Amino acid sequence: MLGCAGMTGLHRRISAALSVPVVDGVAAAVRLAESLVALGLTTSRAGSYAEPRPKARGWRPGPVAPAAIGGRERSDPTPLPHT
Repeated sequence: MLGCAGMTGLHRRISAALSVPVVDGVAAAVRLAESLVALGLTTSRAGSYAEPRPKARGWRPGPVAPAAIGGRERSDPTPLPHT
């Protein structure tokens, strides 16, 4: 199964090179969407999803370290890697 839209159309060449079936993920998704439309299926409007229950948080957000927001103020003198 090819999982990247950038690989669309390569399934035949990969399948021939590896001698195994290969599924083009984009083509499969388009066919699935076409079949749902042809069957007249839509998103449920029944409201079957309940509101989430309130959650107790056991932590409090603390201050953000300058290094985490791109600053260079930190105790370690090692240069930051380039990203």
